[in-house]
Amino acid sequence: MSRIFFVSLLFVLIACRPKQEVATTISSKDLLENLNNLTDSLDQHEQVDKLEFWNTQLRQKDLSRSNPAQAFIHYQIAKNLVRESIDSARHHINIAVDLSGREPELNEVKFTVYNGAGLIAESEGKFYQAGYYFNKSAAIIMSDDSLRSKPLAKVICLLNAAQDNNKIHQYQKAIQQNKLALTFLERIPNNNYKYSFRAYSQLFTAYVESGSYSVDSLHSYLQQLQTISSKTNDPLQVRFTNEHTGNYYSLTTQYSTAIPYYKLVEDYDKENLVANPQKISAAKNVYITMANLIDLYVQTRQYPEAEVLIQEAAFIEKEYSQALSFYERAMNKQAKTHYYFATHNIAKAQDETQGLLDLRDAILKNAGIQATEEMTTLYQLQVKDKSITSLSQTVHTTTQKNKLLLYIIGLVVLLAASWIVLLFFIQRQRKQRQEQERTLLQQQLLRTQMEPHFIFNTLSALQSFIRFDQKEKSIKYLNQFSRLLRSSLELSRQNYVPLSEELEALENYLSLQQMRFEDSFSYEIAVPDTDTSTILIPPMLIQPFVENAIIHGFSNRSGNGRIVLEILLKEKQLQVKVMDNGKGIGASKSAADRQSLSGTIARERLEILARENKTSAHVEINSTNNGTSVLLTLPVKSVGYARANLK
Repeated sequence: MSRIFFVSLLFVLIACRPKQEVATTISSKDLLENLNNLTDSLDQHEQVDKLEFWNTQLRQKDLSRSNPAQAFIHYQIAKNLVRESIDSARHHINIAVDLSGREPELNEVKFTVYNGAGLIAESEGKFYQAGYYFNKSAAIIMSDDSLRSKPLAKVICLLNAAQDNNKIHQYQKAIQQNKLALTFLERIPNNNYKYSFRAYSQLFTAYVESGSYSVDSLHSYLQQLQTISSKTNDPLQVRFTNEHTGNYYSLTTQYSTAIPYYKLVEDYDKENLVANPQKISAAKNVYITMANLIDLYVQTRQYPEAEVLIQEAAFIEKEYSQALSFYERAMNKQAKTHYYFATHNIAKAQDETQGLLDLRDAILKNAGIQATEEMTTLYQLQVKDKSITSLSQTVHTTTQKNKLLLYIIGLVVLLAASWIVLLFFIQRQRKQRQEQERTLLQQQLLRTQMEPHFIFNTLSALQSFIRFDQKEKSIKYLNQFSRLLRSSLELSRQNYVPLSEELEALENYLSLQQMRFEDSFSYEIAVPDTDTSTILIPPMLIQPFVENAIIHGFSNRSGNGRIVLEILLKEKQLQVKVMDNGKGIGASKSAADRQSLSGTIARERLEILARENKTSAHVEINSTNNGTSVLLTLPVKSVGYARANLK
């Protein structure tokens, strides 16, 4: 069965090779995803020789072109070699670290490889190196939210990093990593009690050993441990829960309460040692637990029980003398020193104290040597990492050099072309602006100045009223003329005015002209059923056409003249229709010339308004012998436009 599965996997990979060569090269991300899928398949078929399989993949031509894929395969080989040959495993994991460092963007493979390198270093007892790699892997988890690795893999990496940070006294890092692991565990649907227990256990230890704990926080972690161990009923979890509980009561000086829990731990450790006499860790656990119990018996003055444990610990020390570390021996000697001082055996207390001092010197010396060796290795690793990063940057720079040169040339050409186009548009806009300013000046003159002959005629009419002693007409005429003059001057200073004000000015103008021509015409203004004060229009565009209707439609006419203004609002446009029943524009040459001049100025102004507002603005004139009709289409604004411009 295993051979069939193995051959099938090879067939699938070989079948994919021509497609890669003929079509497009598979990206490193896709290759890694395929390799991860293969790993999942292999995990479901334990009978397959995984080492042989990954060695075969290492020789695949397509996979050999990708550094991330090669790094992943070397990691898998190292993972399967750890128990057989630690040296070979270290060789392959170093290659994996090397290759992964050349790909700055693929954090998935780096995360996996660094975690593997940490596990191998830890198995060799190189805790500083292990911590270095675990922390690099954990740093990727903390900095890259898009990391596509499995949540449980992240949890295991964080717990490994926290464990090693505890060992090298980096307690704050350990606390942060354990808490992040718990956060990830909350997102995993299954009850991963094994990893939750480990996280809470490591948190408890980190806070105790750092000394920066509160009793309440320790108690909350202890409750979590007790809850999990009661659910799983796992003997090892129960053992650690009892140990932490005993430690908690010792820290809170409840020594008598702590003893039963440490007794339960001692019973478990002794049973484990009897069942596994060759297991060094079992002997160490018994030895450390005895040291803790000796101290507790001394604190509670149970000296006979303490003496029994001292003798039992001496037997363990004799049987496993080569396995016990200086630190573990120091714990035992410290407990014995407390016992001999408490029982007033000063001579033995002094001997144990001297032995304790010698052991502490040895611990410091050994720790210094190990730290120096590992720090040297770490320094070399960091230099190597920088070298790999520098090499990757150099390779990347070299491969991109020609492209960059082409980009620069293209950019220069594009900039030159852009400058030429820009200068052309600047010149054209400048010319348009000058033309616009000229037209605007003409418009302003048209808006701000009333016809000189109109003022002259108005004053002549006023003089005539005064000469014939028509005081009431003179006063009314003068009042309306002053209001018209004032409103015209005010309106001429604004780009847009309310329709209500424009209509008021037209009303004054028509009334004044009606008096001047002795009621030879009547007028009507049809206004839409809306609030005209909220509609804004360009000022003084209607008045010239009304003036033409009066002067050139009704001059030399005794009566029955009529002018009608119809105002119609359509969305963002205002249509104004000026109709008269006069003799028409073509009746006299001067009238036609006059209409032509005013029409030209109005059209220029309307063209500018149309461009500014991007909407239609125009004038249509229809004239017959029975009268003239002028249709003005003007852009309109709302009151909000005026307020925005004022701001």
